[in-house]
Amino acid sequence: MNQMINRIYPLSKKTASKVNNVYLKPVLSKINKPFKPLYYANFLNSLDGRIATYDKKNNCLLTPSSIKNKIDFILFRQLHAQADCLVTNTHYINGLNKGYYGDILSLNDSCLDQWREKNKIQKQKIIILSNSLSFPINKKLEKYKERIIILTTSKNKKKLSSLKSNGYTVIRCAGKNISENQLNKYVIKYKFKSIYFIAGPTIVEQMISKNLLDRLYLSTSISMVGTENYDSVIRGNFLKKSIKLELIEMYMYTEKKDKEKEQTLFQVFNLKGK
Repeated sequence: MNQMINRIYPLSKKTASKVNNVYLKPVLSKINKPFKPLYYANFLNSLDGRIATYDKKNNCLLTPSSIKNKIDFILFRQLHAQADCLVTNTHYINGLNKGYYGDILSLNDSCLDQWREKNKIQKQKIIILSNSLSFPINKKLEKYKERIIILTTSKNKKKLSSLKSNGYTVIRCAGKNISENQLNKYVIKYKFKSIYFIAGPTIVEQMISKNLLDRLYLSTSISMVGTENYDSVIRGNFLKKSIKLELIEMYMYTEKKDKEKEQTLFQVFNLKGK
């Protein structure tokens, strides 16, 4: 991978960086003190704040193809490699089953696997947050069975029994919905160090509202998508006050397509008050 990306912040004499290690430094699992987990999330959005818009074919909100680019996916995989725990949800598992979400539960990258081994990052676990347990058990999920931990508030004995009898680790939590504090409790219990959210914005907003999210990686396509039916990083269901972020890194990637420039900003934020 010889592609380059321009570093905008912090300012330095050397502005060009190789894409293949931009998000591999520092090693996130080594930042915090032992047994203090580091939580991080990544979103791709448009300049007008859309992370997803209505897709007629699949009748749901999906990332617009117009804001996607190969560099963003490369950096996504680097963040994936940093994690010893992935957090996802029912919505993603159902989307994976129906085919409108790709399989992002494994790396399938020998170079990143070697990087993980070199940095002694333990084998990834996958936490599925599911209040309903309304997702199918099939081949797409079965291959990850040994890595999966399901957190649920469901009281459906039949579903609980079925999952457990099929060899899945299921932990039932009190309440109506899985809370950020319940998730944090089990992350600490299992001694995870670097936890990457690959679910939607709901749990991320909850984590931000409780001052639990450490880092936010935000890729911004310099384009406007518009439309009335869309999703954004913050919906306002949990975050009820202003939160300050500290910009620690920013990069710009420019690609020429059909005589037009397509630009994307890659920003890394620390959440203050930690």
